[in-house]
Order: sequence, then C-alpha cells, then structure tokens
Amino acid sequence: MSRRTHKQRVQLDLAPEQVVSLDALRERFALRSRADAVRAALAIVEWVDAETTQGRRVVAVGPESVSWFAMPGLQRTRGAHASSSDTSKE
Repeated sequence: MSRRTHKQRVQLDLAPEQVVSLDALRERFALRSRADAVRAALAIVEWVDAETTQGRRVVAVGPESVSWFAMPGLQRTRGAHASSSDTSKE
C-alpha cells in the first residue's frame, strides 16, 4: 500500500553566496534538486536538535583537535550543551 505525502511549496530568499553554496552541496552529494539539498540540511538540523535536547554534544573529532557544533538558536535554547567555546575533555 502506497501512502502519498502532501507537500507544501516554500519560497526562500537567499544571498547569492548561499545559492552558490546550496548548488555546490547539491552537486557534491549528487542530489536531484535544491529542494533535496534543503531537505538534507533540515534533516541534519533536526538530528542536532534531538541530540542536544538529550544533553549530548555534536562534535567533529580530528587527529589533533575537537570542534563542537554551534548554532545560535541551539545555544540559546540548550545553553552549555551547544557551546562551541567549551574545551573540557570528557
């Protein structure tokens, strides 16, 4: 049984450099459309929100550094959980 999802059209105003970035990501990840790139970005933001809501940190670990993900909206709502200036080791 197939279930169709009703979609709503959304229009965005982006700066020219943001459009270039969106198109580059669409091409890099072989996405079919700008809408697919926006959907992918939304999925990432939803995941980050779910993780930080549970008190977790989202980090990138490199050979010699650790960077904490920071986004202004998450910092306001999650406090220290999304802080990019936190350098403590756990």
